[in-house]
This record gives sequence, C-alpha cells and structure tokens, in this order.
Amino acid sequence: MKTIQDKDVKFLLKDPRADRPTLIYLVYRFDYGRLKYSTEQTIEPYQWDANAQRVRVATKSRSERERHETINGNLERHRAALKQIITALQLAGSTISNDLIKEHLNQTLKRAKTNHPKKDKTATPTETFMGYIERFVEEARVGRRLNAKSSQYSRFTLNGYLKLKRLLEDYSKATSQPIDYSAFSLDFYHLFKLWLTGRGLTLNYVGSLLKDLKVMLKQAHADGLHSNTIFQHKDFKKFSEDVDSVYLTDDELTRLYALGLTHTPGIERARDLFLIGCYTGLRFSDFTQLRAENINGRILTRRTLKTSERVSIPLNSKVVSILNKYNGTPPRPISNQRLNDHLKELCKRAGLNDRIEVNRTRGGLNELRTLEKWELVSSHTARRSFATNAYLAKVPVIQIMQITGHRSEKMLLRYIKVSSEQNAIMLLDHAHFQ
Repeated sequence: MKTIQDKDVKFLLKDPRADRPTLIYLVYRFDYGRLKYSTEQTIEPYQWDANAQRVRVATKSRSERERHETINGNLERHRAALKQIITALQLAGSTISNDLIKEHLNQTLKRAKTNHPKKDKTATPTETFMGYIERFVEEARVGRRLNAKSSQYSRFTLNGYLKLKRLLEDYSKATSQPIDYSAFSLDFYHLFKLWLTGRGLTLNYVGSLLKDLKVMLKQAHADGLHSNTIFQHKDFKKFSEDVDSVYLTDDELTRLYALGLTHTPGIERARDLFLIGCYTGLRFSDFTQLRAENINGRILTRRTLKTSERVSIPLNSKVVSILNKYNGTPPRPISNQRLNDHLKELCKRAGLNDRIEVNRTRGGLNELRTLEKWELVSSHTARRSFATNAYLAKVPVIQIMQITGHRSEKMLLRYIKVSSEQNAIMLLDHAHFQ
C-alpha cells in the first residue's frame, strides 16, 4: 500500500491567466484516475505562488494578509482531509474512484452535495450582452475586475466599452438587427463595420470599437455566458492606419514657454501642464495627475496609469521653473477637452501656422486636407514631441523607451515623426557618409 504524501496533493488555479479572482482546485492522481476537486477558494493569479502552491501572505495590508492566511488554512484542511480519506479507503481495501473520494470529502468538509443541472447550450443566457457590458464596467470601476496586468481598468478604457454599448444599441435600432450572442458572426462584423464607417467615423476609431467588441465577447465567453467563439476568427480583427501627426520642435516649445499669460491664469495653467507632458513624455492621464511626492529634486518618478510601468524621468530647467511657479507642486489638472481647446489658442498665439497636409480615412474615403499646425495640436502631441525631440537629440532609443514605458522599438517608432530631410541631416555626421 502506497502511503499518500503531502507532495502527492496539488493545488492549482482554474485559470492562471485570468484578470480576476479564479478558483483554486485540489488535484490528486491515483492508479485509476485523477481527482480534481474545487476548494471553493478564489484568488487573483498575481497573488498566487505557483511553486509553493499557496497564496502569498507577504502583503502590506493586514486585512489582506489575514484573508490570505485563512485561504491557506482552508487549503491545508483540504489536504489533511484527503490524506485521511485515502488512507482509510486503502486500509479498508476499497476501490478508489473520483466519486467515492468526492463523497467522503463532502462529508468530511461538511459540504452539501450540489446537483448541477446540465447546461443547455441552446438556452438563452439570462443576461444580455448589453447588460453584461454594463455589469463589467461597474465591477471594473469598483475594483472587482482587474485587467491582464492585475491593475484596475483606466477610466478611458471603461468609457470606450460604454460607447461601444451605445453604438450597438443605435445599430440595432437602425437596422432592426438583434444584438445577442448568437447574432455575432463575420457577416455581423462586416455589416457593423460598414454602418460605423457610414457615420463618418475615422478608420482608426472604427478599429478601436471593433477591438473593444472582441474584448467584451471574449470576457463574456470566459464568464460562461455564451459559446460563440467567432471573436477568435482571424478576420474578426482590429485594424488601424498610420495617420500623419504633428510634433512640436524644441524651438516651438520655447515659443510656447515664452508666452506672457499672467492675465489669463486658466490658459497659463493649461500651457504649463502641456509643457510638462512635452518635456517628460508622460500621457495626459499621467501628467495631469502628478503629485508633489512624484518629484524628488530633478527626478520625476511615477507609476503610469495605463500600463502600471514605473518610470523615472530627468527634468529640464523649464519644467523645474514651472514647478517652482506652483511652489513645487504640479499645476492642478483640467479636462482633456478643455486642454485641447486652450492648446489651439496657445499655438495660434505662438505663431505655429505652418501649412501641413493631413491624410486619413474617414467614412471609408481617403481624406487629404491642408491645415495650419496649431489646428492639429492636442494633448497627445506632448508625448509625440518628447519622443521625436529626444530621438533628434540622439538620446539612445533604449533610454527613451525607459522613459516612455514602451516595451518595443516598434511601438516607440510610431511616436517618432522624423521627416526624410531631418533623417538625412542626422546622417551627415555618421561615419558611413563622411
């Protein structure tokens, strides 16, 4: 008779890649099969130690540490119960089976046996797709759902899901087409894309909406609400195009910095926030939410909201001067829309009126327009300006990536807007062209 050892009893997560709490299973292999038994304990995967097969208890929060210790205690109770049952069955000479072990475990752990009815795959889900999106967003807002990085979803991401919901409802009303799980197909994908395009939306915005649709269908599938896997099809995809976007040169940023704005403090604050973004490479969601504790001398350190990357950024003299103006505390934040409105006026005052051709796809048609530069500046121009100016100043790409938080050169290079003429001038100093 083989004695059962602690190492024979495993604890595994139901879904180690989940972005929300997942079940912990007890797993035991024996001569005639494999037992997989739910412990009814759940944990977020990032809090699970796969080697020790236990929940991590080294957390700063006392309440969380106590909760994790309780979960681990329950796992030990399951292990002890299983060892006792297997030993007793072996001594009794019983034929061990999954059903027999589960029956004894339920009795030992005083768990009531639940008869789960078989799922009818043709049955209509009790929760509609629209209802699911609303519930998903609400749970994410209060922190009950986390993203793939085990961080809370950003407000901008959740607003995008709600925008998708409203457009799906508009589409259903306009076309009399139902929006339910069984209705999603490649035909639906192409018709919805055509309908969105017909509303005059840009190609990149339509692609972003279809990406959100894939995400929501995937999440609902993972939550067991449907079995339609059309979202996995290679043609059910997000798409995008590289739109000609502007950046501000160091000289143009200096012209903005030199504007006299003491009589318009609201516009001055918008200018100062934007310049902090231009000289640090932070996203709008980050450079408008800075705190005094993020600043240590001439080094700014922050964990970014979108990617949870911790970045440390050296501050130039202009940023230090701006911070000193506000007594060492970054300017109070303003909304993205208000900032964009002020930027148009600021850049117009600074004389940023170069004529620029802009090419993008809108409403399914290639649109070529010529605009003055101030008309094209937005809050996102700050990040693009930082990346391009750092690149032109010959800052090594790997160091730029450490500041911007990009994980690949390919992603960073999408932000760098260097003309062919600028590239040629940079190469003049290269040994190959001497």
